[in-house]
Amino acid sequence: MFAVLKVLATLAVIVIALNRKVKMGNAMLAGSAILFILSEPTLAKLANAALRTATSHSTWEILFALYFVMCLEYQFRTGGIIDGLMATARSLLRSDRVLLAMMPAFLGFLPSLGGAIFSAPLVESASKPFSLSAETKTAINYWFRHIWEYTNPIFTGMLLASQISGLSLNALISHMAWLTVLSAVIGWLLLISPLKKNQLSGNTVIISDSGSTSYHFLLLATAPIIANFILVVFLKMPASISMALVVGAMILVLRQSLTDIRAMLLHALDSKLLWGIVGILFFQQVLQQSGAINEIALLLNAISIPATVVIGIIAFVAGLLTGTSQGFVAIAFPFIAVMAPGDLTLAMISFVMGTAGQMLSPAHMCLLVTLDYFHADFLKTLRPVFILNVIMIVAAYASIL
Repeated sequence: MFAVLKVLATLAVIVIALNRKVKMGNAMLAGSAILFILSEPTLAKLANAALRTATSHSTWEILFALYFVMCLEYQFRTGGIIDGLMATARSLLRSDRVLLAMMPAFLGFLPSLGGAIFSAPLVESASKPFSLSAETKTAINYWFRHIWEYTNPIFTGMLLASQISGLSLNALISHMAWLTVLSAVIGWLLLISPLKKNQLSGNTVIISDSGSTSYHFLLLATAPIIANFILVVFLKMPASISMALVVGAMILVLRQSLTDIRAMLLHALDSKLLWGIVGILFFQQVLQQSGAINEIALLLNAISIPATVVIGIIAFVAGLLTGTSQGFVAIAFPFIAVMAPGDLTLAMISFVMGTAGQMLSPAHMCLLVTLDYFHADFLKTLRPVFILNVIMIVAAYASIL
């Protein structure tokens, strides 16, 4: 029971720190310190946790993968690809409903801290033919940006889950692909399908472009993402190498100058994001050194609670408290590694419950920046998001009965 109290105290410190706008890395470091102090602290344990974090292959794999993701985001933003894609999408799709869902979904494939701010202006533009409240626009931007949580091989949460659980990325993605399809479908049915055109808006303005230019932007936007997906999922290439190859190819395609390349490489050194990942990985090592995971696993097995329920609750609470996929994965997946190593079903349940928790969390940065952009109400925005997550949870548990 003391192990449970230790973990709860640690989570409380992390949540309080995040709510006070402390950086993720510092918040996780504070949680690690509390857990270390409460777990028969020795310098040997601390040194071992630090050494494992610094020398682990997974640490550098994740850091380099995210570094090159930030490089690709820079290329998309400064190369005019995002603006060109918006004009092209309007011209080719001729459907503002599809555009509303597609813009945040497409940009959501490129993970970046608080990245919803990039798609919010595009949602604002695509929503002009409709009379939408600020809360509806916020919910659309927020939900469709996160439909890839279960399938994107370059998401931090996915990378961490694979490294901690020992499950391969392609196995995780193959097992959870249907969840992305489901989240897109129910998001469309609840958020997009009921929309009605504003009668005062007249006909939708279609931004025309030459066919060559349209397909040029479409190719520039989709090819890097498809190439990376193929390299990681089908060729089983490490995400860091795959992203490096994609970024290198884009340097040639965009004919970036040495000055621009230097600016890109500096931009990608997002200290806040990278330090946050280091903090999470260090917390994972301290959690393992503390023995709390094994103690809690023994306690839960003793009271005969199904593992799917236990892991689901842990993941949901962790997601709710930290507001990030990295957070719930770092807390929940070590339990999977101990209680049922290699169990894809538990991994799926953990992702669904953890994602539901982070999507409803006031600490989720994408939610915060989108609320701020649209000046939307927090609780009104979360009503449809809550309903959508309930559907996802029910579907996940129903699939394993």
